[in-house]
Amino acid sequence: MAKTIYTYLHNDDLNGSRIVYMDNCFCKLFKIQRTDGDFLQIFKEDLQKPALYILLNREKGKAYIGETDAFLTRIQQHISRKEFWLEALAFTASDDSLSKTEVQYLEYLAYEKASRMNVFDLSENTQIPKAPHMTFIQRGKTEEFFKYVQFLAKFVGCDIFEPKPNVVLKTSLALPKPKVLPAPIKYTSEDLKGTVRLSLNGEGSYSKREMVLQIVKEYVRQFPNTSFEELKATFSRDYLQRFAQNEFLQQDIDKAKNWKDLGEDHPHYFTADKDILVSGDGVQFVVCVEWDKNNIINVLGIAQALGWKFEIVK
Repeated sequence: MAKTIYTYLHNDDLNGSRIVYMDNCFCKLFKIQRTDGDFLQIFKEDLQKPALYILLNREKGKAYIGETDAFLTRIQQHISRKEFWLEALAFTASDDSLSKTEVQYLEYLAYEKASRMNVFDLSENTQIPKAPHMTFIQRGKTEEFFKYVQFLAKFVGCDIFEPKPNVVLKTSLALPKPKVLPAPIKYTSEDLKGTVRLSLNGEGSYSKREMVLQIVKEYVRQFPNTSFEELKATFSRDYLQRFAQNEFLQQDIDKAKNWKDLGEDHPHYFTADKDILVSGDGVQFVVCVEWDKNNIINVLGIAQALGWKFEIVK
């Protein structure tokens, strides 16, 4: 679909501060040079609102990703306290509809995508943003907004969300590493024994095996570009413990479905159509059902490490 993009050039300078927006899009980008105090003064009312922002030094390949509910105040603090950056990209809502929670989620999405692309050094971010608790509707709205963030960033020549050119060839010997490792959780195997129901991010009531499926589904939803091999490295078959003859994630779906033909006494995978997942590189796969009070702990630990909330509800 064709898009009409409007650009206001401050002082008619192609390399200077500017405002960029589109028809039928509630995302507005302010691209601001560090030394352009005049721009900050003129647009102070537009800038004193919630925003996702990125501080950039393209020559040094460094960036800082942040969020704020009052961008003008925050950028003035960064002018006096952070020396590395030369320009800032601030993404606000043209209809003033972004909440504090939504800009926190935008920060989380932006940091996760930028760190995966690995184009800029993000070491100025001393803490990794976490996803806040949100309603399903809030999450969908914010993820739609982030699509425009990526588009407008690319439009002004910032490739922080774009893949690196393939300069180094991957070899078959290079094995993917886990994207996240399990963190300690508050529950013990005794807490999880028997018929236990759990919620994820305040929603649902799942058995232990269903909870594992929901965690994998949520991971694929939040990190849709993750390859199947990266998913297998993160959701390791070793977490199955005594059930390790099965794969945690199985791409041979016909085999998973035809367990009776293979002489098995029960299914080992979730194979309903709604439970067949797709990795970022297009591999369809299913999730193992063999989870008990002991081997589920590492999977819950992955959710814990990502800042997701889970509770025993029954």
